Amino acid sequence: MIKPVAYLKKTGCLGFTLLELTLVMFFMAIIAGLSTPFVMSTLDRMELQTSARKVASALRYARSEAIASKKPVVFSGNLDRNQFWVTQGYNNETPKIISLTDPIRLDHFINEGEDNLFRDDEFTVTFFPQGNSSGGLIGMNINESRNSENYYAISIDPITGKTKIKQTK
Repeated sequence: MIKPVAYLKKTGCLGFTLLELTLVMFFMAIIAGLSTPFVMSTLDRMELQTSARKVASALRYARSEAIASKKPVVFSGNLDRNQFWVTQGYNNETPKIISLTDPIRLDHFINEGEDNLFRDDEFTVTFFPQGNSSGGLIGMNINESRNSENYYAISIDPITGKTKIKQTK
């Protein structure tokens, strides 16, 4: 036989005590404090990867523009100012200068033909109408960090002019 359910009379007050709320807020603050550095470093790594792709994209654009126009096109970068731009020799337009945001840095440039290492000032990579280039290697990192996951190298092949992004390890 099924017995009818008796409704219990609620006694006491509903809600949470101040102690319970304080403990929950305390644990939430601890979790947020422990996870924030991890989240911030992940965001910096993602920004570095995006910036490396932007630089590689500008290099590919310079190469394709040199082939299409049948005139040399120059990719330039400034390590001190953390900027890069593409200059078309046949066009007298002012180039669009792209600045990388902190904490991302253009670290260095190694000239392929001369093996010169540039750590400051400007560098150039020239792309020719045949598709080849002057070549080089551009290093990018997060604020002088040399951790393997925080360092990218963009190589420009002098024979083919093609670019490759490598996360160095």
